Amino acid sequence: MNIHEYQAKQIFKAHGVPVPAGGPATSEREARDLLKEIGPDVVVKAQVHAGGRGKGRVVKRDRASRVYGELIADPEKSEGQIVGRRRGGVRLASGVEEALRELRPMMDKDSRLVSIQTGAEGVPISAVLIEQQSSIAHEYYFSIQVDGANGQPLIIASAEGGQSIEEVNRTNPRAVLRVPVDPVEGFPAFRGRSLASRLGLPSSAIRACGDMFANLYRVFIDMDASLVEVNPFVLTSEGAVLAIDGKVGVDDNAAFRHGGYEDWRDRSQENPVEIEAEEANIGSYIKLDGNIGCVVNGAGLAMATMDTLMLHGGEPANFLDIGTVNRKDRVVEALRIIVNDPDVKTIFINIFGGLARVDIVAEGVVDAVNELKITQPLVVRLNGSNVEEGRRVLHDSGIAVQTADELGDAAALAVEAAQSGRRRSRSDN
Repeated sequence: MNIHEYQAKQIFKAHGVPVPAGGPATSEREARDLLKEIGPDVVVKAQVHAGGRGKGRVVKRDRASRVYGELIADPEKSEGQIVGRRRGGVRLASGVEEALRELRPMMDKDSRLVSIQTGAEGVPISAVLIEQQSSIAHEYYFSIQVDGANGQPLIIASAEGGQSIEEVNRTNPRAVLRVPVDPVEGFPAFRGRSLASRLGLPSSAIRACGDMFANLYRVFIDMDASLVEVNPFVLTSEGAVLAIDGKVGVDDNAAFRHGGYEDWRDRSQENPVEIEAEEANIGSYIKLDGNIGCVVNGAGLAMATMDTLMLHGGEPANFLDIGTVNRKDRVVEALRIIVNDPDVKTIFINIFGGLARVDIVAEGVVDAVNELKITQPLVVRLNGSNVEEGRRVLHDSGIAVQTADELGDAAALAVEAAQSGRRRSRSDN
C-alpha cells in the first residue's frame, strides 16, 4: 500500500528525520491557515500516488487523455514546470495570494494530474502539501527496499538526486551506491556516516546525515515497509540536511500489526476494479494493459500464465489469483470482474487443483457463463484434483469453450481467440 508524501513526512518527523515545516490542506481555508503559519515562500505539491509530479500537468478531466498523448509523444515540449505557464504538480510561490492562485487548480474536483506514470486518465489530487521553500546547495538520492535475491534490506544512494534513479543508473552506474544491510545488525548511525562520506557530503554534515540514514532505516523496520525513498534529500545553503521529498510503501501483509493502516489508505488513488475484487474476497487482482482476461489459482502459476501468453504474442489484461477456492460463487465473482473490463477480448482460465477441486471450479465457470451471459471467447485449462469430473462438467454443460491439457497449447488458443474474436459453438478439446 502506498501512502501520500505528507503522511510519509509525518512518519519521518516522528522518527527524527528532518523535514521542511508544512502540512497538508484539502480546502482553501486550511491552506490559508498553513500559509500564515509557514510563509511567505512556499512549495505547493499535489498529493497523488504517482511519480513525475513536477514534470506532470494539472489539467481538467476532459483534457487528460489529450495531454497524456502529447506528453508521451514529446515530453520536453508538453511537460509541466515548477515555474512558468505549463502548470505542473509542484509549484513555487511567494506570499499567501500567489500560493492560493497556484493551488486552486489542484483543489478543483474536476482536475487531474497527468504524468508519464499516470496513464491517459490521470489521477485525482487528494490534497496539497504546503511547505517552506529550502535553500538547496546539493541534491542526493536515498532509498531502502527489499532485495529479493538476497532476502535482506538494500540501501541505494547517489550524489545525483532529484532525478530518476533509473536514468542515473543507466547513464552513470558508478554514481549509484548499493549497500546491503544485515537485518540482525541493522543500520546504525556509524554506518550512515560512512555512507554519507562516500556520497561526498562535507565533514560538517556527516554526523547529521548519518543520523538521518539510521532513522530512515528505523522507519523501514518499524513500519514494515517495502520501500522508503527520499528523492531528493538535500544539503541546504546553511549546511543542514533535509528530506524534502518522501515516499513510503507499506506491506499489506503486516496490516494486522498496525491499526492505523486503513486510515492512511486513499481509495481515490486506486483502481476501482481492484477495490471491487478485494471486497469480493478475490485473492489478488491487478489491472494490466492487455486484452486477455486471466483467472488463475496461485500467484506463481498466474505469473507463469502471463509469461506464456506473452511468449505466444498475447497480452494479459490482468493478474488475478483466485487462490485456493472451493466455492462456485467466488469463481462467478472473479469472472464478473473480468467480464466488466471493456478491454477483455477473451478469457483464459488456468486452474491447477491441489487443495482446490477442479470440478467445483468448472461448476463455477458454467454458472458464470449462464448468469453473466459471457460473450467473449472462453479458453479453459484444468488439471489436478477431480480433473476428469471437472472436464465432464464443462463438456456436458454445452457452453462454448475451448480446452487444452497443456499450458502452452491453452495459451496459444487464448491468443488466437483474442486476435480473431473466434468462439467455438461447443466445448472442444
